[in-house]
Amino acid sequence: MDIENARAIVDKLEWDHNDDRAAVDENYSGRGMYGKTTAAVVCSNPDDVVFIMGKLGIEDSRRVDNLGLGYVVY
Repeated sequence: MDIENARAIVDKLEWDHNDDRAAVDENYSGRGMYGKTTAAVVCSNPDDVVFIMGKLGIEDSRRVDNLGLGYVVY
């Protein structure tokens, strides 16, 4: 995910969905990335991230990992 998109999504999540746990991870390495990194959104509900992406017109990766107590969309 592009870093500017991740920041815009987190800003919108904090204001529209009161997700105070939303954060940007600038160096996330997900499953199957073999050490490569990308920006990601850490959140409590990945559906909210996908909704915000549509609302902002962001066409970017929507891969999701479950972190146990939260999710990361990258």
